[in-house]
Amino acid sequence: MSADTLSTGVKGLDELLSGASFAEFFGEWGTINLLAHRFVVEHSGEVEVLLTQNFGALDTYLLKRLGRNLGKKPEAEVARSFGLDSTVELIRGALDSTAPVAAVVDPYLFAPKKWSRYDLLTPITAAIRQLGAKKCVAIFNRASQFSSKKPEGGEYHHDSVPVIVLVSATPKALNADLVKHPWSPQRRIWFTYAEVYGERISGPGKQTLLSDWTDHGG
Repeated sequence: MSADTLSTGVKGLDELLSGASFAEFFGEWGTINLLAHRFVVEHSGEVEVLLTQNFGALDTYLLKRLGRNLGKKPEAEVARSFGLDSTVELIRGALDSTAPVAAVVDPYLFAPKKWSRYDLLTPITAAIRQLGAKKCVAIFNRASQFSSKKPEGGEYHHDSVPVIVLVSATPKALNADLVKHPWSPQRRIWFTYAEVYGERISGPGKQTLLSDWTDHGG
């Protein structure tokens, strides 16, 4: 894995990225949050997590368990914000970080409920664009409150990110739809929860399902 490209460690998903250094994953939040944790462990020691939240933080239990499965020690710089203005400051502050990779987690959590007020999100998008021009950036975002087929943040945000992947879940597997890529056609792949969790399963056996992890906050 190179610090010049992004990797989730999930083969099919990384093939969709095609060596991208600036990409976004969006969808139902529980699934995207799990993927964000996997990404942090995959880039352990070289990633800064930019986390917008109203309570809680990264799930340390899940990080440690993923680390054990993957043979990695989860290490990341973590910075938090609690509103629109502080999210802008958070992302701008990461420009001076020595970490070559940034995981921007839930940046539009505090998006206004009215479409007419989405101009308030422009500074966040501009800051993310600036960050993506300087280092590897993966955004972990919710689906838009106005369309489940688009990421939160509005049209300016959608136009700003070069690679966008919609991730959806079923009880036994996950689907990833390549919504946008500068040189790859739109397509879909699927991958298992076992791949995300770094579990090795040989032959018929019980596969970890999403419900097996959500009790632990994953």
